Amino acid sequence: MGAAKKRREAFLREHPWCCFCGGRVPATTEDHVPVRAAFAGKIGPEGFEFPACEACNRGTAGSEQVFALYVRLFDRTEENYDERHTEKLIRGVRNNYPDLMPDANLTATEKRRVLRNFGWERARGAFLDEVPMVGIPDLVAQHMAMNARKLLAALIYRHTGNALNEESGVVSGWSQQGLPGVDEAHNVLAGGMPQLVIGARVNTTIGDQFSYRWGRNDPESLFGYAA
Repeated sequence: MGAAKKRREAFLREHPWCCFCGGRVPATTEDHVPVRAAFAGKIGPEGFEFPACEACNRGTAGSEQVFALYVRLFDRTEENYDERHTEKLIRGVRNNYPDLMPDANLTATEKRRVLRNFGWERARGAFLDEVPMVGIPDLVAQHMAMNARKLLAALIYRHTGNALNEESGVVSGWSQQGLPGVDEAHNVLAGGMPQLVIGARVNTTIGDQFSYRWGRNDPESLFGYAA
């Protein structure tokens, strides 16, 4: 038996129940949350493997591909950006979910409306068709919400040892950092989430790609995170 198989079997003995569908279905796989495709070179932080049944692991594969693409597109820092990996994600989403690709053909009216809403001004002498702006299809929000719920279930399990109750209400939202009001909103949320976790790997630098704050007001009541 190979070392990887032995390690996986030991993991499932220690974590025998799926943490994504109520903790009542046997876990048969390890699920990486956030999905590894969301990280440059598919190298994510250590310690974010979770017990999952086959249905929960495989059933979100399409949404994870969409999620990974937008996460990669939003992180263009030199340390984190991986052009080859991002291009592969673009091809995958274009082939499988063409309606969910960013819309690079916004009209001048649409761009003008966005600039006005955010209080931005275009550079002097620049035309609206030169403004680097894309539209995000509305349906992308459903896929982001699915991944937000999966990360919620994973973090609840990581920090409490319990599975997310299937009857629990889940509220989620997502934004691109740097937009007006986003950083302020994040700071307000962070005030109620005192615990900070920074994802990392031993002997491998993954930059600042993944960190989150979390908190809860009662073990059986409210759990929140901002990642």
